Amino acid sequence: MDMKEQDGINLIDKVIADGNLWSAYRKVRSNKGAPGIDGITVYQLKGHMEKYFEPLKRKLKDGTYQPQPVKRVAIPKSDGSKRNLGIPTVLDRVVQQAILQVIEPIIDPEFSENSFGFRKGRNALQAIKLAEQFYQEGYRVVVDCDLKSYFDTIHHQRVHAYLEEFISDKIILKLVWKFLRSGILDKDIYIETTEGAPQGGPLSPILANVYLNKLDRELEKREHRFIRYADDFVIYVKSKRAGERVMESITQFIEQDLQLLINQEKSKVCGATLSTFLGFNIQNLMGKLDADQVSRRNNDSKIN
Repeated sequence: MDMKEQDGINLIDKVIADGNLWSAYRKVRSNKGAPGIDGITVYQLKGHMEKYFEPLKRKLKDGTYQPQPVKRVAIPKSDGSKRNLGIPTVLDRVVQQAILQVIEPIIDPEFSENSFGFRKGRNALQAIKLAEQFYQEGYRVVVDCDLKSYFDTIHHQRVHAYLEEFISDKIILKLVWKFLRSGILDKDIYIETTEGAPQGGPLSPILANVYLNKLDRELEKREHRFIRYADDFVIYVKSKRAGERVMESITQFIEQDLQLLINQEKSKVCGATLSTFLGFNIQNLMGKLDADQVSRRNNDSKIN
């Protein structure tokens, strides 16, 4: 029996272990955050959990736990548009966090070394350092792909199937599916969810990475130099012509194989110094490299 199968047998027991559930509670409590549609706040959460603790564990164990719809909250973006967050109830956040604490150590080690977003021990600074490395190695043209409304367009059946490649516990898979399909409450209007993973719940980031792990593996198979941070990703190539070819073939893979959309207006092939990734621009790096080379040559001549 391989490790995944072994883990798969009793993962739900790990999720409902008292220590894991209370650890998830502490995480949700420390994150604070707004209440969901039931109005229960993080400050009322402990009493609520204590009251319903045994029925909660039973429902999770047999997969009958039913998440409530998420509360839609629109957050203004810098470009004037709005980003929709889905705020689960505080108890649903505890359940999601409890599941995350068990599945993340199994799934995360399988992710690409070139993926940096929403991962423990990984950050934007490391992603930027890798961008500098590619630039120094002569890959100075960037294929900058923008995924259109990524979190709103995640394909439910696909993300469920991709998750099955890591997790074999049927109850956990059933609970994750219920969270995906729990719906949205926008003011008093219920909206059924048939796609997307609303940003706002503890499981959304890992599900987003599970989905785009397929993209990472495809880019690795094609031996591309790339960096991905959540739904932002860039590919470094040596010429504009190569970049245009890569843009065309990767757009085809993303739209046909992953059933996601590329935002044509925001996607581009350009010189690395003209590209901004994670708010960072390599604009001044070229001059810095030239200065370093001059300095090294001067030092070499002194030694000689």
